[in-house]
Amino acid sequence: MKRATRIMLERPAAPARVRGKTFVVTGAGSGLGRASAEALLRAGGQVVGIVRDETQVRPTRSTLSSAGGGRADVLAADLASRSQVEALAEDAVRRYPEIHGLIHCAGLRLPDRTMGPDGTELMFAVEVLAPFLLTLRLLEPLRQGEPGRVVLVAGEEHRRGLLGPPRLDPANLEAERTFSPIAHARHLTLARILLAQELARRLHGSGVPVFAVAPGPTWTGRFRHYPWHRRLLEQAQLFVRRAQPVEVGAQRVVQAAVDPELAGSSGGYLVEGREVVPSPPARDLEAARLIWKKAEEILGERFLPTEATPP
Repeated sequence: MKRATRIMLERPAAPARVRGKTFVVTGAGSGLGRASAEALLRAGGQVVGIVRDETQVRPTRSTLSSAGGGRADVLAADLASRSQVEALAEDAVRRYPEIHGLIHCAGLRLPDRTMGPDGTELMFAVEVLAPFLLTLRLLEPLRQGEPGRVVLVAGEEHRRGLLGPPRLDPANLEAERTFSPIAHARHLTLARILLAQELARRLHGSGVPVFAVAPGPTWTGRFRHYPWHRRLLEQAQLFVRRAQPVEVGAQRVVQAAVDPELAGSSGGYLVEGREVVPSPPARDLEAARLIWKKAEEILGERFLPTEATPP
């Protein structure tokens, strides 16, 4: 891992590293996804925003286009559906032969365990399975994008627990045994960081770097599916933690995708603009391989079977 580096948030994303380049951003209909897409557009980039369904395409395109600068395209896909992720990837490969950044911002917080259209727990499908599959299906245009970086937005929840940092529970990745909204969100955050590291290991030598980024406490609408009293509690916690405006969080996400100081590095974990060492459970190589194996089992396909090991 490279030495810690502080990203200067006072400056916008470097236009020279964005102008005329293509960035795919999931979750572009709201929150960090939309704000990240707007930041890239203002710097002159071409943004392909991914939203959940067709009803969001026109309003999202209008919102992103008003940011000015680069060109905004919007595609629809339910990230909980494998067939829709596959169709999205096929369409993107055809339209964009070069992708300079793939930013996974889509996230979901639900108060109850909910199954997705393919019979996979919904939060796991959107936050782990979809980034896994979409990244691997877009590898060729990412390789052509100088190469393009892959960024998974995560968080710091993996460090917190009553008995210390929680470890990955392979038997409860989809909350099969027990479901708690807070515990499951923490578990998925850990899984995304592990997935980023495993992607980085398996893509070593391909030229496609991968990073996980925690932008810090940020005001977003990710708890919109909670009942009002739970939303109020979550908002109070954000207030206590002095949450930042979504535009600041988005700048940290964008910098992970374009900052030249990260060139030649991969597998890092950035917290509020600084590359840091994650918690011990988030550095567990065996747990990262289990995430990969779980995704392969669900999808019924092997991906990058020859694991590359960095020197």
